[in-house]
Amino acid sequence: MITDDSEKNIALIEKGYQAVLEFIDQMEEISQLQDKVDITANINQIWKVFFNEIRNSIKMEACALFMVDEQSHEFVLKSASPSSMSFVCQSELEHQIECGMFSWIIRRRKPALVPSLALKNNKTIIMLPLVTAKRTLGMVFIVTGIEESAITQENMKLLAMLAKQCSLVMENSLLYDRLKKDHESLQRAQKQVLQAEKLASIGRLTTGASHEILNPLNILSGYIQLLAMKEGIDERTTRYLSIMSEQTERISRIVNGLYQFSQTSGASMEKVHINTLIRKVFQLFEHEHRYDHIHNVLDLQEDLPPIEGNADSLTQVMFTLLSNARDAMPRGGELNVSTRKMPSGSSDSGWIEIICRDTGHGIPEDVIDKIFDPFFTTKTLKNGTGLGLSISYGIIQNHGGTIRVDSKANEGTTVVIRLPCR
Repeated sequence: MITDDSEKNIALIEKGYQAVLEFIDQMEEISQLQDKVDITANINQIWKVFFNEIRNSIKMEACALFMVDEQSHEFVLKSASPSSMSFVCQSELEHQIECGMFSWIIRRRKPALVPSLALKNNKTIIMLPLVTAKRTLGMVFIVTGIEESAITQENMKLLAMLAKQCSLVMENSLLYDRLKKDHESLQRAQKQVLQAEKLASIGRLTTGASHEILNPLNILSGYIQLLAMKEGIDERTTRYLSIMSEQTERISRIVNGLYQFSQTSGASMEKVHINTLIRKVFQLFEHEHRYDHIHNVLDLQEDLPPIEGNADSLTQVMFTLLSNARDAMPRGGELNVSTRKMPSGSSDSGWIEIICRDTGHGIPEDVIDKIFDPFFTTKTLKNGTGLGLSISYGIIQNHGGTIRVDSKANEGTTVVIRLPCR
């Protein structure tokens, strides 16, 4: 015969057995969390997944994520839910740092339950350090009320496992981002090496060949002009002589352009004020093309430091960019040239940036990687030799700078030049 005490004991055993099963299910779910997050996910996406797991694991009133800034090494508030608790969570962090509890938990590398110093009134804080074997990634603050059985030993174990899984996934994501950036940096460096080798090859070729080509070309050009001046020549001959004259001039432009490859590296350097140089180029450009229906805009940051450079070479670069922009807007448009000094404290501080933006027809995506190649051009043979941007690339590199082109078909082109300050 089963007594009341026996029934109570059986009910307690069943309840305990059910609690054990639920705990095992939670542990299995947490162990599989890494499979729910793609390695390409950013920190915000990862945190969204783990925040939902925290919310399912414990009753809470607020939750905040603090991440270690890679440059300042300070704990920075990354996310708070609800957002209205951001200030309180930030204040809580500062109080816990001041009393020494924060650093103790970081060194201990385990979750801890501590009284709230910012809220005080029957509130407690669960602090989950996000740490791996190699680094400290951040800290999670969970604000919860002080209630009987609200926080159990099982809850703390689950949160500890959750923090460990979260740390591993975040570290993998950060490593992936770093590898991706390193790979992109390596690809850019490879492109720069290939481009520099192309320019060097052209320069070596030109040094020995330019005079050998220009001398007979000048003779041919002279005889063409003499023939064109003769009286009584028919219209057909005049047309042929005109074509011959145009082509000899084209050859001359190509050879002279090539010759500049072997000259830019030896150009003398002096103190150059970029804004002054751009204004002079703009004055000449506007006077020459004042009937092209192009609206020119200058947006130059004042008090830029000077750079060490060759004014003639940099003037040539600016003329090339403005001419290309003009040719890209045969029906008119807007040409905007701006300068700025990169903000101090950033990784790019100590550089001056020149941005040339037009609203022209743009460059097709399938050829934009070729625009710095010698002889490549999207213009007609009559209007371009394909050397302007190649020469500009060489000049900017000789100044220790970089040049980048972004473009979309039928939307416009933006050229960004960076030069080191003097």
